[in-house]
Amino acid sequence: MSDQPNSSEHRVGDVLQGLRAGVRQRRAEAATLPEGEATRGGLLALKTHEYVREPIAFSHRASLGKVIVFARKAFFHLFLKWFTRPVMEQQNAFNQTACRLIQDLVEAHERAAREARQLAARVEELEQRLAAQERDGRTEGTGR
Repeated sequence: MSDQPNSSEHRVGDVLQGLRAGVRQRRAEAATLPEGEATRGGLLALKTHEYVREPIAFSHRASLGKVIVFARKAFFHLFLKWFTRPVMEQQNAFNQTACRLIQDLVEAHERAAREARQLAARVEELEQRLAAQERDGRTEGTGR
C-alpha cells in the first residue's frame, strides 16, 4: 500500500517530464521554421485547443482520494453539469468558427502574397521589356 503513492508520484513525474520535453521540442521546431511553416504550426496548435472539455475530477490525497473524486463528480453532475455544458458547447462553437475563420484568413493571405509575387515578377519583366524597347528605339533613332 505504501508503494502505490510512490509509484503514482513517479508516474506523474514521468508524465510532466515528457510534457516539458515536448514543449521544449515544439519551441525549438517553431524557432527553426520559416514564417509560413510557423503559421501552420500555430494553426495546428489552435486546432488542438479548439474544444473545451469537462473538468476531470482528481485528488492529490492518497488515502481519501477515491472519496474526494467521487464527491467532486457527484457535485458536478448534480449541480454544475446543467450550467456548464451549454456554456462549453457555446464556447466550442465559437472556437470552431474562429478557427475556421483564421484558417480562411491565412489561406487568403497566402493567396494574396503569391499573387503579389507574381505581379512583382510581371512588373519587373515589363520594365525590362520597356527598357529594352527604349534602348532599341534610341539606337534606331540614331541610325536613321
